[in-house]
Amino acid sequence: MGSILIIEDNQDVSRMLSEFLLESGYQPESAFSGTDGLRKLKEHCYDLVLLDLMLPYKSGDQVLRELREFSDIPVIVISAKDLVGTKIDLLKLGADDYITKPFDMGEVEARVLSNLRRQSSSKVKEQTLQYKDLIHPGGHAHFQESRDQINIQEIRV
Repeated sequence: MGSILIIEDNQDVSRMLSEFLLESGYQPESAFSGTDGLRKLKEHCYDLVLLDLMLPYKSGDQVLRELREFSDIPVIVISAKDLVGTKIDLLKLGADDYITKPFDMGEVEARVLSNLRRQSSSKVKEQTLQYKDLIHPGGHAHFQESRDQINIQEIRV
């Protein structure tokens, strides 16, 4: 179905999420620190991330901030922090969804499915056209070597 990286330092929570997602047909993988999670995100391609905030070595908000520099993968924050301001800050930082601990596994499943559905439908809409070194990724075009961007209406082929 989809590969999901769980970045959660609590091994019991991580195992519970992994087992549930595996039974639901997903391919979960775990990382137990922020630095380990970022390393895995740079080395592998995942469909979605479940991200705790209170992580060793690198906090979840730091992981999210760095992740958004190189990826738009859907991120669902799962955290015990339940202040509305925290949720707003994380959503503005780039989280796609937020679940408060303790959580219901049915809610996790529904939110994972919703985010993956939204991600897959946006991938279908993106079509890349290429002519020699000119690339058209859905609305804008740029030359591979120079990275000059031009509006697609300016292209006459």
